[in-house]
Amino acid sequence: MSAPHPLSPPPPDLPGCRAILPDPAVMPSELCVLAVTESWLGRTEAAVRRVLDHGLPSSALYDWIMDCGRVRHQRLSDPARRDVRMPRADWDVVAVIPARGGSRGVPRKALRTVGGIPLVARAIGACRSVGSITRVMVNTDCPDIAAAARAAGADVPFLRPAELATDDASPLDAWVFAQVWMLLVERRVPDFLLSVSATHPCLLPDEMRRAVDRLAAANRPSLQTVARLPAVSREFLTPDFHPLGGRQATAEGDGPEHDRPDGERFLQCGAFSITCNRPYYHVQPWFRQYMADVPAPPAEPMAHVLSARQGVDIDEPWDLATCRLLLDGDDPFPACTPADVAAHRIAHPAAGDDEADARTRASAAPITIGMGNMAEPANLACVVVLPPEVQGAPDGPDGPERTGEPDGPYLHIAGTPTPCRVLDAVLAALPEAPLALCGEGAMARAVARRYGLPLLPLPEFLADRRAAWPVPLLGQNDIATRNAAAAWPGTPGPVVHLLLAGRDILCIDGRAALLDAATLRDFVTAALAPATAECGLPVCSVSPAPVHPAHLKRVDGAGSVISVPDVPARRQDLPEVWCRDGALTLLRARPAIRDGAPGAPCPDSSGPCNSGPGESTGLAYHPIPIGRAQATLTASRLDAARGVALAAHDGHPDIPAAAPGAPGPHGPHGPHGHQPDPTEPA
Repeated sequence: MSAPHPLSPPPPDLPGCRAILPDPAVMPSELCVLAVTESWLGRTEAAVRRVLDHGLPSSALYDWIMDCGRVRHQRLSDPARRDVRMPRADWDVVAVIPARGGSRGVPRKALRTVGGIPLVARAIGACRSVGSITRVMVNTDCPDIAAAARAAGADVPFLRPAELATDDASPLDAWVFAQVWMLLVERRVPDFLLSVSATHPCLLPDEMRRAVDRLAAANRPSLQTVARLPAVSREFLTPDFHPLGGRQATAEGDGPEHDRPDGERFLQCGAFSITCNRPYYHVQPWFRQYMADVPAPPAEPMAHVLSARQGVDIDEPWDLATCRLLLDGDDPFPACTPADVAAHRIAHPAAGDDEADARTRASAAPITIGMGNMAEPANLACVVVLPPEVQGAPDGPDGPERTGEPDGPYLHIAGTPTPCRVLDAVLAALPEAPLALCGEGAMARAVARRYGLPLLPLPEFLADRRAAWPVPLLGQNDIATRNAAAAWPGTPGPVVHLLLAGRDILCIDGRAALLDAATLRDFVTAALAPATAECGLPVCSVSPAPVHPAHLKRVDGAGSVISVPDVPARRQDLPEVWCRDGALTLLRARPAIRDGAPGAPCPDSSGPCNSGPGESTGLAYHPIPIGRAQATLTASRLDAARGVALAAHDGHPDIPAAAPGAPGPHGPHGPHGHQPDPTEPA
């Protein structure tokens, strides 16, 4: 790590810089800093009571607050520090890593290992590798985390008071406490102060260097990271499957205000943030009338966009498993090629070289699916839509330009090519249903040849989206205005005509690589049940949303992060939200006709849709829940890792959970692919 900055902190006996804190025997420094922190955060009554409880006058609190201002003023009035053209080598850049011991989702998560290294040590190592960072400080309440941080080379000048380490304490509490400590105890005002998360192990250290340079060049007071969205849906629903506040988005981007082109949407990301204390920014509002020629920087923080992978935050056990899959050992999701598909052994016993003949025969007559009490023939055909082989630009510096190979969507999961996993599940669940592929390119042709299936061209409305394959693949307008016949108009060939004509079509997104036969059977059973079928609406799979709409951020034209105020930072504090995930969509052969309008929602007062999921929702489709893992669309290694982690956590017939370190289907380190972690409870 770089040597400490020669000007920070000043000697305590320097004139005008002596601390005015009481003797620690009267009131420890941590509690003095806590009182000032509480006052700054608007909890003045608690701060005064804390000072009085230690036998000090309330004026002592005022003295400490004023002292913080004096320290800042002295720092900025120093000619050596106020030059806005100060060389970069003279910058004082401090990184503070908050690490609470009592984290809820993953207890003591700062000590959990990824790649064999505790998370707090990974964050410290990332900060120390950035040459411009002059000091790394860990802000924790846990002695074990403090010991691990010191062993990794960080400073731990205090243990955060328990009052700021509860489940109700906000990240802002810890952030302000660290700033007050440096002002009041260390007399230090860094030029740049970074708050660096210990729970973003995929973050590339060079992003912090680039962000400091961008902030300094832009003359902005603060910077905040946001992350690009992974392949997830933003058609949000409440847990009872009602549209969430009119904020649903469509695949075409023509939805309401949530998708208007006033700024791209990103995911909230606490990987790091930066506050700049350079003198340019200390023109206070009450001086503005005398300094109208000095431009005021935007009040909102400057955005620094990270890739979706770097934005992964460990809040829950499956987040930890996701990061371990991405960072522990060899790549568990190698890219697959047409040759890998050709070599795949089809699991379904009826499949083989004569699969094309079998499919032709099956398409010649209606089929009966033996599920539950379904006695009527089910005129159902399945179409698996495979994504383009190249989907737009790579996702930031951890995308294909770094790994040297494609990041998706065609990967191996548990040794099986992802399109083969989807087709094997369909064959096992619906062995007699006519089946076709839809796609283009070498991979689609290889899959069609291996399974002996007809290959449909992309219809025009999907071909227009090949540059950025959306989630869900079929937008709200598609399912509201298209029936099964309209989805693939003018499909050539007599075999394909027999396969699709007059049937409901189950459209399966080829990225849903963790679909299993039981999920498919349950979905079709519910979709073809009399109460659902009589309604005549399309049927769509829904699942718990992997991102919360409250954590979506917008970046405006000035490059500022626009946030919704008063939103809890932790996912655990937010209400549950579902989404139309796009994995499964059943289009009816004959669309619903309500009040003369095809595709209109079922009425609220009566009708067969008023029972079961989606009762009186007002949606243009009937929702059927599926599991989170099964709904995951694997457009990248990040999506594959998240899906496998959820499958191991929630339960999945093909990806059983195993204890850390136990042998499993994914290798000697179990489904999470990592070595035993001594910090994990037995």
